[in-house]
Amino acid sequence: MSDQTSAVRTIEEHRVQIDALDEQIVGLLNARADEALAIRALKPQAKMGLFDPKREEEIFEKIEGFNKGPLFGEDLRSVYATILRVMKEMHA
Repeated sequence: MSDQTSAVRTIEEHRVQIDALDEQIVGLLNARADEALAIRALKPQAKMGLFDPKREEEIFEKIEGFNKGPLFGEDLRSVYATILRVMKEMHA
């Protein structure tokens, strides 16, 4: 087997793993969305505003603590900023 063939085969193996991870990420994002919607439904009863900047900052701090790399903290924060924006824009 040539080096090129071996490299192509290894790339395909990595892509299969990425596809499996993407499937898990989608499932986890939808589970997170369900939890966010449940909280949103309870906030009026708890007399809480829909947006809590303090909680958002707590989330950013937690994910930075979870991060073991290779993602940079600022890049992970950017990903989460998008996730949080989408969660705020969701409708039940």
